[in-house]
Amino acid sequence: MKSHQVAEARKTSKRMRFSLSILAALLTLAFAAAFIGRADYAAAYAADSSQSSDPSQTSDKEPFKVNKAPPDMVVDERTEIEMLRDLGDSLKKLDHAATETVKEVNRHAPAPLGMQDIVEEQIMNPFGYDPWDPALNASLRNGPLLPPRKKWLDFDVNQVGQVACILQHEVSSLCPPVALSTTARDTFKVELGLMTEANGRIQTASDRLKQLAQGPTYDNDKIGKAAHDIRTSAKTIEECRKRAVKALSKK
Repeated sequence: MKSHQVAEARKTSKRMRFSLSILAALLTLAFAAAFIGRADYAAAYAADSSQSSDPSQTSDKEPFKVNKAPPDMVVDERTEIEMLRDLGDSLKKLDHAATETVKEVNRHAPAPLGMQDIVEEQIMNPFGYDPWDPALNASLRNGPLLPPRKKWLDFDVNQVGQVACILQHEVSSLCPPVALSTTARDTFKVELGLMTEANGRIQTASDRLKQLAQGPTYDNDKIGKAAHDIRTSAKTIEECRKRAVKALSKK
């Protein structure tokens, strides 16, 4: 009986020693794996640091070059003929905004017609006179100039300023194409020079128009003249633009 208990105790002790040895082996493997992982991380970090500090090391990513547009920059790939067409649209919008400004400062108060006005109209135009014609001698119906309405003057002047900024960019972006002949290139340069001068006058008149439209009092004549100068210069650019388009067709 006693010998049997001793044998069982030995077996139990042997199992415990075996379990402890397995546990020790597992712990050893876990510490080794952790140590190797930290060593690999340190080695990778050191290699990366040495590569970034060493200018001779090149990365897979292509380096940025000065003559290459950044990926987030929009490159204007329009041809010169397309740019001239866009310029024509801008000139139409500018002429419309300037015309509306002229109209706003040329509103007159209504003035009733007197008998003397009607008699004079009958004498000056006896065959075309129609007393019931609503367009009868419109100049006689015009009273004094009305002050411009601030909301519409501000709107029209802001439109002029915005389109003038667009026009500045479009004119400055033009250049003679390389494929043009010498004669066509010279013609294009002349027209571009005239457009640049007219655009400078538009920018000056636009700045003057902004100053005149600040209020609170308005000078109708000066505002109208500034807007009219913009229209005149815009027509000059339009004429030059058409001649530049013809020069491009003579490649």
